[in-house]
Amino acid sequence: MTRKSAAHTVRLIAALTGLLMLTSCSLGPSNIKILPCGNNCPPSPDFEFLYATSPNHVLGFTIDQSTGALSAPSVVAGPNQSTGITGTISLGHLYVSDFLNDTVVGFSANSSTGALTPITGSPFSLGGTLPGAGGLSPFVADGPYFYATDLNARAVAGFSFNQNSGALTPVSGSPFAAGNTPVQAAQAGTQGKFLYVSDNGDSAGGILGFTINPNTGALTPMSGSPFPTGPAGSFPGPSALIANGNFLYVALAGTVNANHQIVVFSIDPNTGSLTPIAGSPFACGNDPLYMAIVPVITISSQSFLYTANIQDNTISAFTVNDTTGALTPVSGSPYSGASTLAGLAVSPIATNAGNFFLYAADQSGHILGYTIDGNTGALTPLAGSPFSTGNSPILLTIVSP
Repeated sequence: MTRKSAAHTVRLIAALTGLLMLTSCSLGPSNIKILPCGNNCPPSPDFEFLYATSPNHVLGFTIDQSTGALSAPSVVAGPNQSTGITGTISLGHLYVSDFLNDTVVGFSANSSTGALTPITGSPFSLGGTLPGAGGLSPFVADGPYFYATDLNARAVAGFSFNQNSGALTPVSGSPFAAGNTPVQAAQAGTQGKFLYVSDNGDSAGGILGFTINPNTGALTPMSGSPFPTGPAGSFPGPSALIANGNFLYVALAGTVNANHQIVVFSIDPNTGSLTPIAGSPFACGNDPLYMAIVPVITISSQSFLYTANIQDNTISAFTVNDTTGALTPVSGSPYSGASTLAGLAVSPIATNAGNFFLYAADQSGHILGYTIDGNTGALTPLAGSPFSTGNSPILLTIVSP
């Protein structure tokens, strides 16, 4: 396969790093629903840990669950160029893609300290063409499979997942053909029965849709796939994907020109077919490479969606209509970010006050922290933010061992 030009590769890696930023939440028709409950709250996880990719390193932080403040970072060796990161909820496993070596690197997180140790058998090969490992599909709690895009192989690698050890085993038939330039991936539906992949090299910005064999993990293209996000020849550049209930949210970053839109599709619960909703696409900041969502029932009984916009250095905030999928800008949005804004992550557990925490990577060596108002979705900077990282953070995710 012909290699990309240097300029295109830099831009493409930036698009690849526009990971879902779904943290470690389970997505599907039955989203985790966490209501503020005061003194009647069930026990919450003892710790939540924020992890960040950085050239040649993975950074770890303990989150103060009362204030959202971050500890000083721990540092372990990691890939030189990581284009995907995701973690499991409650199981304590973290995965980072290694673009240059076409592998997925796996770690286990200590439940008390968050310290990372390599999973036996890691790194796990995608079986494709070096370089190429890209986005990683966030785990679905009741789904046993895990997928990674493979840029230069034009494919998606599928793995079965051992919940105890964290080891990954290639599913039969992997890797599977996946368009021109598969960037990011997201599972949706009961037990994660559908997989969607953004094709950054499709002139119409196609979203590849697959059904997942529940017995083997094998992928079969859906009828009608790829589903366009723009007119042919427009290269709208789909990057980050978020599946929330019966809706799929796609950030359009643009490969020819920077974009500023989010396309929203409804997901047919039986076939997985995608249909644009009324009002889509929705405007956001310029070049939304990264997204994060609060996919829970908050005290206002709805979800919130956020984008990191790297061309105008802002964070856009939206309320999500969980019935129609429509997006409405939050009052005060967009919010000031950083001149080197990168990945986003949302803490999946509400505080007793019903609020959440949002984190944004600042590649100058900081992580920005915000409180998310559980009623409105508005952002307020955390005390002590920005938090020093000592390295250049890019992608973020949160794990609750």
